[in-house]
Amino acid sequence: MVIKEIIDLEDIWTNHNHYYDDMVKFCIDKKRKVVAIDADMHIDLENELYDDGSEVRDIYGGNIMKDPVEVIWEAHPNIDRNRELVIGRGRELTDQATVDELFDILKSWIK
Repeated sequence: MVIKEIIDLEDIWTNHNHYYDDMVKFCIDKKRKVVAIDADMHIDLENELYDDGSEVRDIYGGNIMKDPVEVIWEAHPNIDRNRELVIGRGRELTDQATVDELFDILKSWIK
């Protein structure tokens, strides 16, 4: 689901974590500052963002863990973004400036 209005973190656990008990997956379009949440796989969220007008090079992904609440910047879309940033090939996003920017976008949609 591409988020169209600000949602509460508790609302995610109540209404938007249909696939996992302990987390919800998300993808962010960094350029457009748009977030998609709640799918079985990150590729599904990427496709939702593509359908909404995003371009592949702008999409990053991660997971919001439930207990304790934390954001894990590990997802398939990050592999290509890491290569582009010349910081490796892993699924975990390690560029702190990018993580900070993405976290600000995520916090603007989820309170």
